[in-house]
Amino acid sequence: MPRRTITPNEFEYLRASELGERLKFFRKEIGKLHSSKSFTTTAMSERVGVSHQTIISIERGDSKKPAYQLIYKITQDLGIPFESLTDEFYQGEVRLIPIGEPTEFSAIFTDEVPLSYFGSIVYQLFTDGMMRFIHDFQSSRPLDKEKFISTLGRIIGEFESYRNPDELFQQPHPMVKAATLFNEMDKYPKAFPVFPRSVWNDHQNSLIKKFEKKGED
Repeated sequence: MPRRTITPNEFEYLRASELGERLKFFRKEIGKLHSSKSFTTTAMSERVGVSHQTIISIERGDSKKPAYQLIYKITQDLGIPFESLTDEFYQGEVRLIPIGEPTEFSAIFTDEVPLSYFGSIVYQLFTDGMMRFIHDFQSSRPLDKEKFISTLGRIIGEFESYRNPDELFQQPHPMVKAATLFNEMDKYPKAFPVFPRSVWNDHQNSLIKKFEKKGED
């Protein structure tokens, strides 16, 4: 049986578990299902680029706050959603996810995401509701999925830093937000339509021209 779905009992176990316990559960269970890929701590550590003691430390709970980039690499190696190791994933209704060796059919949907540039439009929003565009940034080279999510997470983290401490305590980590947002683009394509960059440029230029002050250099 190369692939299966976690059971409701397993979901409840994971709901009550810490990060390290969840990682160990997935590593053990997925290891049972794979025929050509080992999921010992040594094998996994070699693939994600850390020592096997690092994996063991996370599983034991000795490493309380491992780097989110490392957790992302681990979930990619396990073939599970990044969120499935977080507390937020287990809040609310039961979510039974598939684990194990990808089938030929499922592999079609797990290909690498095409490279893409990261862009950001910066604007100034005044307290009276008026606003103005300042700049349109774009990365100098295209990024893979991991770097895209990491960049988005850093930007989210910067904005989150302006919340008051009580609000911050209730918020998921910026990398969790970034990964969730990225994955939602595939889940809800109508909410994230793709269109030519030239269309946006024309729209932005038309908007600026409509409100630019007349008679000024």
